[in-house]
Amino acid sequence: MIKIPERLNKYEVYVPGKPLEEAKRELGLDRIVKLASNENPFGPSPRAIEVMRQALNSVHIYPDTGSYYLTRKLSEIYRIPEDNILVGPGSAIITKWLTFALVEDGEEGITADKTFLIYKIAMQETRGNLIEVPVKDYSYDLDAIADRVTERTKIIFIANPNNPTGTLIRRREFEAFMARVPDHVLVVYDEAYREYVDDEEHPCGEDYLQRYSNLVVLRTFSKAYGLAGMRIGYALFADPRVKEAVWKVVPPFPVTYLAQKAALAALDDVDFVKMSFDRNREGKKYLYSEFERLGVRYLKSQTNFIFVIPDHDARDIVRRLFQKGIIVRHTRAFGAPEAFRVSVGTLEENREFIKALEEVLEEISGNSN
Repeated sequence: MIKIPERLNKYEVYVPGKPLEEAKRELGLDRIVKLASNENPFGPSPRAIEVMRQALNSVHIYPDTGSYYLTRKLSEIYRIPEDNILVGPGSAIITKWLTFALVEDGEEGITADKTFLIYKIAMQETRGNLIEVPVKDYSYDLDAIADRVTERTKIIFIANPNNPTGTLIRRREFEAFMARVPDHVLVVYDEAYREYVDDEEHPCGEDYLQRYSNLVVLRTFSKAYGLAGMRIGYALFADPRVKEAVWKVVPPFPVTYLAQKAALAALDDVDFVKMSFDRNREGKKYLYSEFERLGVRYLKSQTNFIFVIPDHDARDIVRRLFQKGIIVRHTRAFGAPEAFRVSVGTLEENREFIKALEEVLEEISGNSN
């Protein structure tokens, strides 16, 4: 019998939701509204769809391991050398490549205690340790994180905007923080939701690549570009030596042929990205007003989701919503059991969610009387 390492018993695991068809079968419903995974509710970029259709006859050929054409395109967009760019199957996998390649025995990583789960997952697969610093007003406390840096610190993870809270670190905070971080610490700056940000004080990662040699910026095509199912993202490295080191742990053919083609086309579809941004902002405005009408606490978001902090048990509300055919995400796994995260959907989906939430709150209120 194969012996399973005991250390795996302590691992956090990313638990996916049920497939929609299975949820429909379980509930006996014809329609399910999925607002749990921050996907683009308007689908993929039309240009990407057309390119993928044209490329189907070539999927019998292995894809280019280095994503040559996409890397060249990103180099032109960001005006940095191709040697500073790494394309991978989503920024989450790139995060795991970073820790696997760079974190050694006894070294430490630092992040917030209510943030994207993949940072913890990536660190636990190394021989290093992760320090989770409490958030301040549901946002990264960069001063407290900088205070925890020691000679053992190897890597710091920052999601901006943050997932699951949707909060934003602004330019002045970020620059003051980077000024305190020593050169031996790699700062992984995750901008997965960058296309949804409308705050002019957002510190754009690429603006700092020339200033800080210890910076890596993560971006993805999974959100505003609508390519979550294709699994593709990329990293921009300030120091090409770090990219070269990480490249040594990258397996052959990590990104599919169709994903590379789709991402190239999506980059040019600026009208689709603008439409996604505009509709998302309209959706957030509607949800904000409805939460206020219902007396439900929430955080204003710089993303395509909203962090909701109900007066009642969040897990119970998520369960009751599921029974009504609305799937949202309880944020216990993110370190926030008091809340749930709801993705901004289409206008119809948003209205269905609010209707179900209002019914749930009435049920809970009736049971407590």
